[in-house]
Amino acid sequence: MDHPYLTNEQLEEWKNLKGNFTLTPNYIDLIIGIWTAMSWYYRPYMWRNYTFPRSFIEDFTRHFYFSIHQVCYIVYIAIFITILRYLFENIICKPFVNWLGLKAVDKKKFPESAWKCFFYTLTWSYSVYLLFYRYNYFHEPYLIWDDWSPGVNIPFDITLMYFVQCGFYLHSVYGTLYMDHKRKDFYVMLLHHFVTMALIFVSYATRYHKIGLLVLFVHDITDIWLELTKLLHYMRSREDGRDYPMWETAATFGFIMFTFTWFLFRLYWYPMKVLYSTGVVTAYRAYDKGCGLYVFFNGLLWILFGLNLYWLFFILQFLVRVCSGTLNNLHDVREDDDDDDDDEHIKSTSSSINANVSDIIDKKKM
Repeated sequence: MDHPYLTNEQLEEWKNLKGNFTLTPNYIDLIIGIWTAMSWYYRPYMWRNYTFPRSFIEDFTRHFYFSIHQVCYIVYIAIFITILRYLFENIICKPFVNWLGLKAVDKKKFPESAWKCFFYTLTWSYSVYLLFYRYNYFHEPYLIWDDWSPGVNIPFDITLMYFVQCGFYLHSVYGTLYMDHKRKDFYVMLLHHFVTMALIFVSYATRYHKIGLLVLFVHDITDIWLELTKLLHYMRSREDGRDYPMWETAATFGFIMFTFTWFLFRLYWYPMKVLYSTGVVTAYRAYDKGCGLYVFFNGLLWILFGLNLYWLFFILQFLVRVCSGTLNNLHDVREDDDDDDDDEHIKSTSSSINANVSDIIDKKKM
């Protein structure tokens, strides 16, 4: 029987695909599965009469379903989130930090971290609801592709999640430029925001929204612990010289949880639940349905994984300096060089392991 999107030769090649996928993959399964799928995907018969960029554009438009009024909704949401952040920081956070009597540099950083911690807690809690109470995509990611088809209707609760997240990252571009504390990985952060927006936008338009939910779920949890740890660290020292070590103890726990969730969610569940499903399972369960943009979509996901490994370097750098006893000379290389108040703040608390937690783990931010 003829397929609306695939040639007879491509369908025959799909039937000749060797091997299968596993329900409980590990890293070895991921590497072998990706190699097998890519080796099959790039056979000559699969690319006969393919001309770039014309064929790519045709494939992209064939799977792309996103109306202009939906783009407007995302822009409106981004504007609303920006206004909400201004209100949250100025009405709630600034009076609170003044009441606490935090140091000047921490007064600047506290509202940003409080806002992000608040937002990520809301979105991650909602993703938990969707994945564990409404749907079962986390425990059975191999079933994601069973009802896939181009232009399939997306449930409203998932659409809401997508539009809010896409609006947030559109806002984050503006926030990085004009609202956030300036850091030296400025361009990496902008790259991250654009890659994330592209993933959210494309996965929705091509109806890969179930995978998108998994991506958001495994990433937002680490951001909660990151921002919470920074908040706890900021609360240790006050303008009048008072010091509250209990907040550093709490920050220590926060950093431990941040590191644990980073390894579990971003470096284990992300490749096992997401990369394996999109790179391997799709070849066996979705290709015959016309599931396209294989290289493009997986390329974006692997770039995101590369960014996770990039920020892992800074986490490990912090841990190495703690273990080697050189933490007392450590300072956040992402902060601007002329931030003298921040340098003095770091030096004054160098006797505590976590005196620099927020500044060091600032090097990571999804």
